Amino acid sequence: MIEPLYVDQARLDEYYSQVVTKPKVRRVPTYTISAGLSPSVGLQGAVTQVPVGLAEKLETVCAYLGGQDVLGLTRPSIHDSWDNASPDPDLPEPVWTELRRTFRRETCEVRSLLLPPPDGAAAGTKGLALWISARPLELETGTGGDREIGALYLLPNFPEPDGPARYVSGLSLLAMLYELELPRLAAGLEQFADDSGRRPCRGTRNTRGARLQDLVELGKWGPPKMVDVLYRIRASFMDSDDDFRVTTIAYPIAMLRA
Repeated sequence: MIEPLYVDQARLDEYYSQVVTKPKVRRVPTYTISAGLSPSVGLQGAVTQVPVGLAEKLETVCAYLGGQDVLGLTRPSIHDSWDNASPDPDLPEPVWTELRRTFRRETCEVRSLLLPPPDGAAAGTKGLALWISARPLELETGTGGDREIGALYLLPNFPEPDGPARYVSGLSLLAMLYELELPRLAAGLEQFADDSGRRPCRGTRNTRGARLQDLVELGKWGPPKMVDVLYRIRASFMDSDDDFRVTTIAYPIAMLRA
């Protein structure tokens, strides 16, 4: 049995409709009886669209993405730029291939986290909702073999349209949300910025709210869950608040209990 924990239904339907241009249909027989001296039974048929389940949509989309070589099965480990429009001759082929894989599907342990809205926020202001996977299931290092792969931050109900993934070195989670021009999503972390009150442009040990050990104290955590998640990368960076591990911000398309 498939147990979905979260599905971005609008995005999944959009992706599926781009892959499958002709919906599944079936002919449903209908019978008609004509009265008269010689009554007869006629057989006709109506065409109806067959509903497609979550599992079929997910597998169809993943199969297509895999065929286009834009689906990776591990967490990002690249220390280079994500926004290359075409192969950079200075990049090794494995690096360029990795950069193209802006969709990922992995099995990992996640915990939900709901951060409260900042003090003094307008009535109705929502906090920041996250799913966080602290580390991959197995120890992984970056392409240079010298950095461990860090946390994965999944932002459900991502309000922005799909866009290219970005890579900026040395930023914290809070600063990266500003780099993505998503101040509303950053509102739940603003109150935990450094004491100077300035927006942090680079992650530092004084920029609270980006380190997992700090987040544990800030909001309401859910229990750990093992999930199979398809997500689309929005940003990747070496988080200076997490020993410069490669950290990923993404939005989930579908998350199923593993």
